[in-house]
Order: sequence, then structure tokens, then C-alpha cells
Amino acid sequence: MQLNRMMKRAAVAAARQLPRADPSQRRVVLCYHSVHPNRPYVSTTPELFERHIAWLRDNCQITSLADIVAPQPGNSTRLTVAVTFDDGYEDNHSYALPILMRYAVPATFFITAGFVERDPAVLRRFHHFLSSRDDEATPLDWAQVRELRSAGMAIGSHTYSHPNLARLSSVELDKELRVSKTVISTHLDENVDVFAYPFGKPKVHFTAETVSAVHAAGYRVAAAVMYRGLRASDSLLRIPRLFADGDALDKLRAKVTGDYDLVSRWQEHAPVWLMRAVSPDDFSR
Repeated sequence: MQLNRMMKRAAVAAARQLPRADPSQRRVVLCYHSVHPNRPYVSTTPELFERHIAWLRDNCQITSLADIVAPQPGNSTRLTVAVTFDDGYEDNHSYALPILMRYAVPATFFITAGFVERDPAVLRRFHHFLSSRDDEATPLDWAQVRELRSAGMAIGSHTYSHPNLARLSSVELDKELRVSKTVISTHLDENVDVFAYPFGKPKVHFTAETVSAVHAAGYRVAAAVMYRGLRASDSLLRIPRLFADGDALDKLRAKVTGDYDLVSRWQEHAPVWLMRAVSPDDFSR
């Protein structure tokens, strides 16, 4: 873990010395999870989240995920940012939504269908990998999901049980993709064609075979986790996102403006054996 942090710091320092591209050509997708005053896991306090949103509104052009992956010509000189959430925590409705509405910011919520269904096995899985108590990691209910949608937010799939998709058989993978799509679409009475890979790192949590299965299951856009902005050459089924949970404002600014982009070179090009040696926790999920 220490080696991983050292390499990341070195990549950030190197990126700060490189020339920057035209901000108007830069597109960034951020990924959040929980927004809550005192949750110990993948969470951002409401106060910090509001500071994030206020800074983004003042310094960037904020748009939806659908629009950022299919940009239209415009006159803005600002970089473009989209906001997304993973998992489907109840606090997304109680704390994040009011802030998003206050600043008129659209967001996409990728929900784990079995988590919102309160499937006991999926609840146990969440409590295990989050190391949370049973009274923490509370999921949204379907009425809240529909309220998010009615407020103008987009809803996507994050599988049924949040597994590492790279470890699944083809049958198990297809089930995770199709059952979650069906469950969410049924509750919302609309087609769901956007998806986010659980955990999200290429070669570790999804593979080329996973991407093919996502496409075959009827998804149009799929979001990953890579520490860089979008490129024109990116596949719609491998959209990079940067985690922003709990980031100090300076760190958020660094990610949005490109200081972390070199980290993605490692993520995308390092051999798996070396990634396992440097980041063993990624392979334990």
C-alpha cells in the first residue's frame, strides 16, 4: 500500500510539470459513493460535498454523463465535468440530492439492484467489504430511486450483487448484468442502458470479455475507474472516472485539472503481476 501511494505521488508530481491541454477540450467524470455526516466508508460529509459542487459550478461546466460522452460543439472555455454515484446508499437521497438540486447539478446514480432490493445475501456482502455495522450502509428504497429520477437524475445499473466481474463465469456474469437491468427497468418503467463496473479498475475488476458481455446485455455506456479525463478515442463501454470521496478541495482540483492523469498510464499499461504486487488490496475484492 505504501509503494502504491509513493508511485501515485510521483506520477502526480510529474504530471504537474507537463504542459496542459486546452481546458475547453477536457472532460472529466467524478465518482462518489456515500454523502453522510459520519459514515466511515467511501463517504463525503454533506458540507464537503457542497464545497465540491460549489467549486465545480464556479470553475467548470457541469453536465450530465449522457452529454459528456457525446459532447456537442459549444463556446465554453471551461473544462466539462459530470457527477456520478455508485452503489445506491440512502444518503444519496437524503443528503446529496438536496445539494444537487440547490446548485442545479445533474448526476447519474448507478445502483446495485440487490442492495436496493434488500436481498439478505447482498446486504451481508456490502457490510463485509465495507466493514460496516448492520445499521450502516443503508440502501435506497425504490420510492427514493423514483424520486431521484423525477428530480431529473439519471439511474444506471451497478450489477445485482456488486461482485468482481473479472472473476465470474460467463453464466454468472450474464446473470449479474441482465437481472440488475431488468429489476431496475421494471421499477422505473423505463429502459436502463448505462452501467458502472463494480470496483471499476481495468484488468483487475473487468476485462475485455466483461466489456463484450456488457454490450451484449444491452448497455450503451459503461463507466470504469481510471485516473484521467476522457479522450476522444475512449470506448463508450470504458468511460474513465476519478474517485472523489472525501477529497480535500485542493485534491479535487488536482484531479479535475489533470494532475492525476499519469496515474492512469500505470492502471492501463502495467502488467497484472506487477499491479498485484503494488496494489494487493485491489485483488482481494
